[in-house]
This record gives sequence, C-alpha cells and structure tokens, in this order.
Amino acid sequence: MRSLAKLRQQQSSISSCFKKIVNTHSRMATSYNYFDSHGLLPKDGFSFQVGAPNSTSLKSIAGYMEKATEKLKLQEAYEQSLQYGCDVGAGPVREQVAKFLTRGYGCPVDQNDIYMTCGATTGLQLILTHFFTNNHTLFVEDPSYLLVPGFLKNGFFMKGDSAPLENDGINLEVLEEKIKNLPDIPVTSRHPFKAAVYVIPTYHNPTGICYSAEKCNKLVELARKHNVLVISDDIYNLLTYTSSAGSEKFDFSPPRLFTYDRKTDSSYQGNVISNGTFSKIAAPGLRVGWLEAPKHVIDHINATSYIPISGGGMSYYVSRVFAGVLESGHLDDHVNGLQVKHKARMDAFISSVERNLGKYGVTITHPDGGYFLWVKLPTNVTGDEVVAYAKKSENITAVPGVKTSFPGNFKNYIRLSIAYYEAEEIAVGAERFCRAVEHVIKQSCN
Repeated sequence: MRSLAKLRQQQSSISSCFKKIVNTHSRMATSYNYFDSHGLLPKDGFSFQVGAPNSTSLKSIAGYMEKATEKLKLQEAYEQSLQYGCDVGAGPVREQVAKFLTRGYGCPVDQNDIYMTCGATTGLQLILTHFFTNNHTLFVEDPSYLLVPGFLKNGFFMKGDSAPLENDGINLEVLEEKIKNLPDIPVTSRHPFKAAVYVIPTYHNPTGICYSAEKCNKLVELARKHNVLVISDDIYNLLTYTSSAGSEKFDFSPPRLFTYDRKTDSSYQGNVISNGTFSKIAAPGLRVGWLEAPKHVIDHINATSYIPISGGGMSYYVSRVFAGVLESGHLDDHVNGLQVKHKARMDAFISSVERNLGKYGVTITHPDGGYFLWVKLPTNVTGDEVVAYAKKSENITAVPGVKTSFPGNFKNYIRLSIAYYEAEEIAVGAERFCRAVEHVIKQSCN
C-alpha cells in the first residue's frame, strides 16, 4: 500500500510539473513581450512591479519610428546603416543624442563623450566585464535596483558588497572603509581600476531620492582618491514632475553625477560613467542607449573589447532611425506628455495609500520624478507577506523590498511602479492594493 501511495504521489508530482511546462509553453506561444512570456501581467489585475511604458505610449513611438524610417531612406548611402557600424555609434546619432540630452538636462552634453549601446543593461554589463575580473568588487547602494543585488548574490562573476543609502545618497564613510579593506589587486593598463561602484543618483530606484550636490562632490573625490570607477545609472533623469511657481514647464532634474567629475579639475582622472537608455522614455524594444564616458574609457573599450572589435556599433540600424525621431523633436514632446501622466499616476497612488493606510503607520515616498514609490510597512509586517496575499486576493503584483537589498534588509518595504497604467486605472488598483495591505496588517495584530 505504501508503495502504491508513493507511486501515486510521484505521478501527481510529474503531472503537476507537466502542467507547469504546458502553461509556460502556452504563454510563450501567445506572448508579444517579455512580461507576457513570464506571466508578469495578471489578467484582470495589476502588475505594479513592471517598470516599462504601456501600450499607448509604445504606439506613439511606433508612429514616430515609421516616419523616421521613411526619412532615413531618403538619405545618401542609407543602406550602410545595415552594415557593421562605427564602434562608438554613428556620428549623426551621437550628435542627435547629445542635442536631445542637452535640451533635456538643461546643460551641455558633448557628443564626443557619447558611446552608443543597446541600453543601460548592456552598458553596465559591458563596463563591468571589460574593466573587471572575478577578483574585483562591485559596491551597490542598499537598497538598489533589484536585479543588481540579485545577480551579485546568485553567482555574478564579480564579488558584491553594499553601503547604506541615506536621504542624500550613499553612505560614503561606510563605502570608503570597505574600499580601504579590499585585498590588494594589481592595477594594470588592462584593469585600471581598483573596484566599481554602481549608483542611481537621480530619482533612485526604488526610493526616489536624489543625491545632494555635496554627496556627489564627495563621491567623485572618493573615486579619485581610491582609483574607483563609478557607474551612474541615469535612466529616469528626464522624468521630473516638479515645476517652479508660475511656470508651465517642468523643472530640470538635479545635475547628473557625471558633471561633478569635471575635466577642468587639476585632479581629474575620469572616474564616472553616465549609463543611459531610451527604454523608459521611448521604448525598451528599440534597444538603444548610451554611455556618457571619459575619453580614456571609450578608447580603452574600442581598443580591447571583443564587442566593438567583432560586432561593430550596437543597435546600429535602429539607432540611425531613432536619430530621426530625436531630430524631429517628437521625443521631447513625448517625454513632456509622460511627465504630465506620470505625475498624475504618482499622485493617485500616494493619495490612496495615505488615505487608507496612514492610520496603520504605513508611509509612502513623494518623489520629484522617476518610476517608483517606496512603501514602508509596520515593522511586524513583511513585504513578502503583503505581496503574496495581494497576488492571491486581488491579483496584484509588486516587489518586496528585501529583493532590492544585497544584505537582505528592507523586509517591511514594498516597491511600486507607476509607469504601466493610466491614472484612472491606478486609482482602482491602488485601492485594491491598500485592501490587501490592510488585511495583512490586521491579521498580524491577531
């Protein structure tokens, strides 16, 4: 009898696994994007974990790309955009990216500092794998963009460590002490940096904070002092939601960290890279991004990196088309529209959380820009508990705060993305999210 029961249990387990495989293949067969294929967009629910533009926004970009494609075909030797590309990116593309960023940042961007990539993920991977080995350490903020600490804890080739994030940026005292205690690793022409630091200084993911000018200056000083390379993810900088009194235009974001590593300084070494992407403000499927980097970094990559030497410039054809979108000014208008919509979405979510959950001691951030809201729960309630119950009861997904932490902190936090749904939809989803949080809080008191 025991053998028969065990056999039935094994058959049940096999059947369950088979159903999962069938369901996975079924999703992939009917999927239009990454989120569909991984089941991240619940039907009749809300995914507040997805940090990406919605379909309405993507359709606008598709229209701009269609017009830009026709424009490119009228240019001389347009077919060469389908050839192996210039390693740093096509000259006209870098020119238009620099002009667009100059308008968006409100300060000059030199096209000679621009190196075209397939997006911020590729940019980060390129820098880390090119300049560092498995003997080097990558420092991250605590908390940080969830996939980076996740990879570091799950066998990424570099060693990982973190320093606490404060209201004005990373804790430099902790960071410097840890850098000082690193083992001696030879600095060579092939591997010219002692360590790497990954930061998100503007509209931080997940907290929404911005680094202060003082913290930016001191971080650059620390990087120069200890020969450290700082990779600054500048992904959300153009998504500012504040405006000066009496102005109809949104303010510029705080100056990016790259501008604090001034070439005119007598101590300048080129220790900061700005890593950017059009995924959040245009479309991730374009796979177009850029590095704003010191000349010696760009030269080093072009001279010794397998990627440009073997494959040439990245996303070459798409970037040539996209340069036409930038030149037309359509993306400037598009971003302005996103600012209006995103501000309304953030306001809707913040209002709901404070109205429904403030009495329980739940707090939520009020960022001046970006994609994310950071919810703090009572200390006896975990984000994992809330997210699990919200998915079960309300068909809502979000990111537990602990996933954003390399050392496993922020257990009573949740990250929410406001980018994918319209304000009216968020108003409904936020109420359902609050209902789930309230239930878990009340259960924890019993």
